[in-house]
Amino acid sequence: MAFSEKLNGYWEEGYHYYLEFRDDKMTLRRYDRVIELETTVSYDAAALDHGERTVITPANDRISSGLSGNMMREIHELRYVNGVLELETHDYADEYRVYTLKKVENGPFSHIVIRDDEFLEGLQGVWKKWGSNSEGNDLVITGNHLKWGIWGEGDFHVISYNYRGNYDPQHVYLVPADLTRDSFRGFTKFDVLPDMLTTQMMVYDMSVPTTVFAREDMLDKIRVPGSATRPAVNTMNNTDRPVPINFMGLGMNGFIGMMMPQPDITAQTPPPAPQPQPDIKPDSDAKNSPAVLADGSTFCPECGTKLEAPIPKFCWNCGCRIRE
Repeated sequence: MAFSEKLNGYWEEGYHYYLEFRDDKMTLRRYDRVIELETTVSYDAAALDHGERTVITPANDRISSGLSGNMMREIHELRYVNGVLELETHDYADEYRVYTLKKVENGPFSHIVIRDDEFLEGLQGVWKKWGSNSEGNDLVITGNHLKWGIWGEGDFHVISYNYRGNYDPQHVYLVPADLTRDSFRGFTKFDVLPDMLTTQMMVYDMSVPTTVFAREDMLDKIRVPGSATRPAVNTMNNTDRPVPINFMGLGMNGFIGMMMPQPDITAQTPPPAPQPQPDIKPDSDAKNSPAVLADGSTFCPECGTKLEAPIPKFCWNCGCRIRE
């Protein structure tokens, strides 16, 4: 079977799906770059090369399934139309949706700079959790493998983000080796800071205080981020009012999909409550505002992730605060 170079490559919708074609191989990723479907496809390459409307037929059309194996979402039709791809899905609620994907030059992780060679050697060994004497809270790094007590473990990369040339080498993170956000169970990303590793978690829209790790001989010398001393707050209600949380009943599944905003490393005491900020308007020219696109979406100012309106309070990818 012949295949079209016009189809081969990367196709991005922006909010929900990212497609890659290599001859008869198709990879479908969701918005956070996690693979949802890998399959082979067939289509009329000659018709596609001539610019004609062409249906692309996957050998497997099931995007996701429920716990019982029933269909949650499937590809109803994938077609090439006027230089774009239209992905029409059908879900368990009998709803049909069409997503338009445009061809892009770069792959799904082109904004990530892997920095293992610079940092990996200095990260090896045991890191102690600040404020805890329990060995079960030790974080141990061996090679590219990270293990945090009973909370989770997995392989990782040391990375920074480079979005459209906006590269800040001072912002360094540990992320799962497959560069997606679900792999470590109890956590997803660590900030690498001088003499410490920090993480802040999101659980059911609750902002959980930053966890700080340091070498044993530095525990009484590091400047602990102020956010580590703050109680959990409910981000859904847009308030810094402390909210009581019983984490003991959540179980491990309650910790999947956490995000870590960049901590404040300049303060040792809780910072003042944030002041209300004006809503971001499409015609805003504020230099520190996210870039607002014509279609109403935004780019995260920290990592460049596309965000769907209405503008969220936190970026789902890197966790930085988008608005108050």
